[in-house]
Amino acid sequence: MVKNLYKGNLYWDKTLLNPYEFEKVNTDLSTKVLIIGGGFSGNLCANVLSQSGMDVTVVEKSKVGTGSSVASTGLIQYRSDKMLSEFIDEIGEEKGRLFYQMCLEAVDNLTAINNNLNGDTEYRLKDSIYYASSKKDEKKLKTEFEYLKKYDFPVEYLDKIQLNDRYGIKKVAALRTWHDADVNPYKFIQVLIKRNLEQGVKYFENTNIDLDSIKDNSIKTKDGNIIKYDKIILATGYSKIYPATKKKTLYNRTYAICTKPLENLWTDEVMIWETMEPYLYIRTTEDKRIIAGGLDEERNILEKNQLRRLVKATKIADKVKKLFPNLDIKIDYYWTALFYGTKDGLPFIGKDPDRSNVYYLLGYEGNGMCYSMAGSLIIKDLINGVFNKYENIVGLDR
Repeated sequence: MVKNLYKGNLYWDKTLLNPYEFEKVNTDLSTKVLIIGGGFSGNLCANVLSQSGMDVTVVEKSKVGTGSSVASTGLIQYRSDKMLSEFIDEIGEEKGRLFYQMCLEAVDNLTAINNNLNGDTEYRLKDSIYYASSKKDEKKLKTEFEYLKKYDFPVEYLDKIQLNDRYGIKKVAALRTWHDADVNPYKFIQVLIKRNLEQGVKYFENTNIDLDSIKDNSIKTKDGNIIKYDKIILATGYSKIYPATKKKTLYNRTYAICTKPLENLWTDEVMIWETMEPYLYIRTTEDKRIIAGGLDEERNILEKNQLRRLVKATKIADKVKKLFPNLDIKIDYYWTALFYGTKDGLPFIGKDPDRSNVYYLLGYEGNGMCYSMAGSLIIKDLINGVFNKYENIVGLDR
């Protein structure tokens, strides 16, 4: 049975007609590298590995690009849900700095990949505003600024007057960061598939894999076909919890809205989020809609009641209206989606501790697209026997 990852009326899948379609696995197969999962992570990894000359096959349980990726809000930021200062307190200054450096490089690498694609992905370089939700958060915002500045991350501190003058946001303070971006994840995946096909990647969809049937060099589909491989990469998002990750995983669901198109949006249409948890996050689209989300709950099941989802959507819209009272916000789409985090705020990327040819690419936490990019490069290095300075920070045996 395929696990539902979202419920409601999504926006991104309405923006592109005629997505790629692929056959299901209906015979035994053999490949050098098998990637399970055809979302953002799986496709990015396929791109990186095939570009380096590897024979890659991607298998997706439903339709490629229609899992949690299509429910994503498409924010790409080098800053994590957990502050650099918080990571430094927990894992030390060097590891904390390296993790943030990994994320910054990942955004730049994503931008470079996008610039070499042939198609409209709605990828846009954007600044981000991270504001203090209350006066008491001003101090930790200043501390975060000092650490980011110390290590030359792209950041500016805005006081109350600067924040209001530039962006019309009436909060006590904020950090402005750049080297961030937003994207239409559905279009990005489809355009990336086009490039991957040109690089020889083979795709299969509507194929349910028995993820508990992994052997040394083979795995079974639920229909009984066997796929042989040298390396297997599990890029399955939130659809499967593995023994190696179960004890460190946090289970959440989030809510999001997409408005009708608006006029006179805020300066530069910067991405916006806040220090409060769960936080409000806001971005715009190319056709001048607002996508906003938040109100996360610690639940591993979707909200099935449509009226309750609408109540959550209305609360999110009200939060945006409070921030920008001049905007006439009308909800056009709204949905809920599963969203997993980790107990230490780090994704799960790297080798299975007990099986040397099994790799995980699980971009848990709120910066999943960034982690997908970084993880693809880490896994490429692991496969090639090349040391990657980030592998021990995000590895499963940390």
